[in-house]
Amino acid sequence: MRIEPWQRNLAALFFAQTLTMIAFSFVFPFIPLYIRSLGVSDPDRAAEWAGLVMAAAALSMAVAQPYWGSLADRMGRKPMVIRSMLGGSVIIGAMGFVSSPEQLLVLRFIQGAITGVVAAGNALVATSTPKPRLGFALGLMQVSIFLGNSVGPLVGGVISDEYGFRVAFYAAASLLLLGGLIAIAFVHEQFVRPAANAARPSVIAESRSLLGISIFPVLVTVVFLIQLGGTIISPVLSLFIAQLSTAADVATEAGLVMAATGAVSALSAIVIGRLSDRVGHAMILPICLLGAAAAYVPQAWVENVGQLLLWRMLLGVFLGGLMPSANALIALIVPVERRGAAYGLSATASSPPPRILTGTRVFLTMPFSTRASGVTTSPAAKCRARRPTFTGTAQVRNGPMGMLFFMCGPRSLPRRM
Repeated sequence: MRIEPWQRNLAALFFAQTLTMIAFSFVFPFIPLYIRSLGVSDPDRAAEWAGLVMAAAALSMAVAQPYWGSLADRMGRKPMVIRSMLGGSVIIGAMGFVSSPEQLLVLRFIQGAITGVVAAGNALVATSTPKPRLGFALGLMQVSIFLGNSVGPLVGGVISDEYGFRVAFYAAASLLLLGGLIAIAFVHEQFVRPAANAARPSVIAESRSLLGISIFPVLVTVVFLIQLGGTIISPVLSLFIAQLSTAADVATEAGLVMAATGAVSALSAIVIGRLSDRVGHAMILPICLLGAAAAYVPQAWVENVGQLLLWRMLLGVFLGGLMPSANALIALIVPVERRGAAYGLSATASSPPPRILTGTRVFLTMPFSTRASGVTTSPAAKCRARRPTFTGTAQVRNGPMGMLFFMCGPRSLPRRM
C-alpha cells in the first residue's frame, strides 16, 4: 500500500508531538516540589514562587505565538515545529541546572516564548492534510496530547523519586531533542514562500483581520472555554476522589480515573475525528460541547469512585471530539497561507488564562498542607481561614459551582446550595 506524503508527515508529527507532551508532563506537575528543593523552605513562599513560575510561560507565550504563527506563514511551518522542540529541549535541559527560583522563573519565561509545539504542529498538519481527512488528522494530533499528559506524570514521578528532579529535566530535554530530530528527518513540507516584495501586514493588523473572518472569533472563544473548563476541574479532581474514596491507595484510584478519562478521550478523538469528516465539523462541535457540559453535572452528586469513573469516561467521549472539530473548522475557514497565524492566535487565546489560574490555584491551596503545624501566614491562607469549613464527602461536591469551588477551594462550599 502506497503511503501518501501527508500520511507520512502525520505519523512523524504524531510520534514527535507525543514525545514532546510526555517531556513537558515529566516535570511541570512537580514544579512546586522542585522549587522547595531549590532552598525555598517556607511553604507560603514556595506557593508564591510556584504560581509565578507556572504563569510565566503562559504570559510570554501569549505575546510570542502570533509572531511565530505569522513567521510560519512566511518561512514555512516545519521550521516552527523544529524551533519549538529543539528550543524547548535546550531551555528545559537548562532548568535542571538552576540553583534558585529566580533562575527557574527566567527560564520558564523564555520557554514560553520559544516553544508552542501544539500550535506549530496543528498548523503544519492543517496545511498538508487533504480537507476530507482534516478531522481524522487533527484528532490524531489530539491523541498525542492525551497520551503525553497521561504517561508523562507517571514516568516523571518515578524518575523524580528514584533519581531526583534534575534528572527528570534532563530526561525531558532528551525526549524533546528526539522529537525534533524525528521532525527534521521524516517531516517534509512543500512550502512556497511568498514573494520577497509581497506586502505583509503587521502581526496586530493580521490578528485583527483574522478576527474578521466568518466565525473565527467564535471558534477562538470556544477553544479558550474548552481549555479553561478543564483547568478549573483538574487541580481539585484528586481532592474530590480522596473525599469519595475509602481505600488506602487513594493515589492509585485517582490515577486510574484520570488515565481512564485520557484513554477514552484518545480513542474518541480518532473516532469522532473520522465521523466529523463525514457529517461535518460544525455539527459535531456543538454536540460535543453540550455532551461534555451534561457529563460534568452528575459528577457533583456521585457517591463513590466507581460512579465518578463512569461519568468521567462518558465525559472523555465528548472531550475527545472538541479540539479536533474546533481546529478543523479553523483550517476550513482560514486560507492556507494564513493558517499559521490563525493557530498562533488560537494558542494565545487558550493558553494563558488556564495556566495563570492554575498558578493561582497553587498559591491558594499549597499553604494548607502546613495547617497541621499552624503555618497559615500567607494572605491567601488568612483569607481562607476565615471561611466556614465543611467536613465529609459533601465538602467537595459542587460541580455546578465549579468556578467558585476552584477559586475558594474544597473547604468552603456545602453539598447543596
